[in-house]
Amino acid sequence: MKISIAFCVLFLSFASFSQNLIGDLTGSYKVDLQATMPFFDKIAYTESGELPEDVRDRIEKISLIIYTDSLSLYMNEYTQTLPFTAQTSSQEKGHCDLHLDMTEMTVPDEAQDMFLTVYLKQKNRLQIVSSLGPKELNNYIWVKDN
Repeated sequence: MKISIAFCVLFLSFASFSQNLIGDLTGSYKVDLQATMPFFDKIAYTESGELPEDVRDRIEKISLIIYTDSLSLYMNEYTQTLPFTAQTSSQEKGHCDLHLDMTEMTVPDEAQDMFLTVYLKQKNRLQIVSSLGPKELNNYIWVKDN
């Protein structure tokens, strides 16, 4: 009986610790175009330092919502929600790793162990880097939408 109680307390402590890793980051985010511009320059989306208006409009409509147990990406009228478990980051300077639950999705075997690393930036900004592809979203800097 004592072992069962100890196990329950340990499990609940771990669950609340995992939520604390991501708890402060929950909310809605938009792409910070200014901070993300070096990425666009690098892949030649810009013309003389400016994004074409249609590209800018599409990017301004992208939003990310982080919950304590999942994240939702809204892009081009498409929504993808990914459940995750937050853990202390295994990456240098990473805030936390979001280990994705891909059991309900049809993905290649190598994607089953995919995780996202959250890096904190200045002024309510963050960057999310995937352990696998697609890599283009890795360069986006997200700013919390007030």
